[in-house]
Amino acid sequence: MWKPKPSNLPFLLLVMLITSFIYSSSLTALALTSLDYHLGHSKYGDASISGDDSFHGSSSAELSVESKGDYIRVSVYMDEPLPLEDLDLLSMWIKPQYGDGEVQLDLFLDGDGDDSYDSHSSKDARVRSLKESWSEAGISLSQWNELDGFDLNYEKYQDKAFGSGSLADCKSKLKGESLVRLYITLYKDGKVPKTTAFIDYIKIGDQIISFEPMEQEAIKKATKSISPGGQITYTITYGNNQLTPVDLVVKEQYDPRTSFIEANPSPDPGSTNVWTFRQLPPGAHGQIVIKVATIKPSCKAKIESKVSGRGYTSVNGLLSTDFNGNLITNSVTISSSEFNLTASADTTVRPIEGSILAFGEHGSGFYKSEEQLAYSPSSISLRRQINGSTALAVVNLSRCSIPIQGGWFAGLQGENKIRDIRWSDKYYHASLLNLSFRVQLSKAQSLLETSSRFIGMVDRTSQWTDVITDQRLAGNFTITSKATGKWSSMQISQQEEGLDCCPEIQDHEEEI
Repeated sequence: MWKPKPSNLPFLLLVMLITSFIYSSSLTALALTSLDYHLGHSKYGDASISGDDSFHGSSSAELSVESKGDYIRVSVYMDEPLPLEDLDLLSMWIKPQYGDGEVQLDLFLDGDGDDSYDSHSSKDARVRSLKESWSEAGISLSQWNELDGFDLNYEKYQDKAFGSGSLADCKSKLKGESLVRLYITLYKDGKVPKTTAFIDYIKIGDQIISFEPMEQEAIKKATKSISPGGQITYTITYGNNQLTPVDLVVKEQYDPRTSFIEANPSPDPGSTNVWTFRQLPPGAHGQIVIKVATIKPSCKAKIESKVSGRGYTSVNGLLSTDFNGNLITNSVTISSSEFNLTASADTTVRPIEGSILAFGEHGSGFYKSEEQLAYSPSSISLRRQINGSTALAVVNLSRCSIPIQGGWFAGLQGENKIRDIRWSDKYYHASLLNLSFRVQLSKAQSLLETSSRFIGMVDRTSQWTDVITDQRLAGNFTITSKATGKWSSMQISQQEEGLDCCPEIQDHEEEI
């Protein structure tokens, strides 16, 4: 049942955790092992991480029970229920220090499929090993020994009819059950004032607890998103749970929308994404901290144009300082001659709500336009003037030509999402359309100046802070309007409107 420490145990578990954090926030916690543990504390007993002695790495768990105490334990929790039929390893290493104590294993099994143990459930079960002192097991103090759970005898808690037997017998009797929790309990030797022991390297299936500081390292607190152009910090945690040194290679796969800034420790020479660790000692863990920058929208443009002529014209323009946001994915691979593991982390780049400006016109006849455009990621500025009047358009058919009197249609729509400003001007069936406007949209200032003379129909709606207007006109009109807002001085200028009716214009061509 008790086995002395071997010179070499051929078991390898390289564990890795990739974390993504940007200054402060929280994500789902993932640990280096799928096992979680709790060290018990009581008035007369204590279990704690100790660096005084260890079987593997630099740390172990020290269990101590004082004279008035009875027991102390370590509780181990499965991240996912482990089917009992798949449990092929259950062991730990123990080094008694004082007293002739007893160690007992309690296995809590889920049989009703709710991923937990409930003492009131007839389908759940609890089996525990029979107590046996260290002296009865024939081991000496101050020596590391392996306790193999498959060498112990077990009984079902509060069920004498179950009978005692090996763990293999329990697996046969409890088919369909899954392990969800394990208790490792140290009972005090009543003949001495204190009982103490170290335990280390607990193995449950292919999972290990070796009580190293980074073993339970969780994903760092992190925001779920960053602003465009912000930095992302990735932390990679690596470790060697083999009992002999191992060579590890860590390789990052950066998202193409990021650029490398720095890392600690530095990557291999000539690389920004590869780290090689030669002969990493057993139980050793470490972290790599990497900083990358995301792409910040950086478009600038300045355009001037003039167009004139006769015929059919169609113009459409759309400008936006919106940024839709995206998902940045970073992945990493940790490998050795015997092991390969990959993981990834996602960071959302938040969208930017900016301004949108849409304009355009179409029609047939005489046309002339001039425009000046300036654009940047945070500002839109546009001056535009168009003149259009109708003329007969001829449609040639197979045997005849048909003259068609068309009309002009135009639109101007803008929205400043940051300041909750929006407007829309739509012109319909216009035989004459002379339209000029100046628009500026930015976080600090919004401005709209419009001057139009038209024969036809127009729908105009606008919202500037608390001022909402809605107009529909049909006929011959001249309209002027102006509205500005400056947020650096927290001042809003009310809209200034002008509206005149004009006499019917007979010769539209002269108006151009």
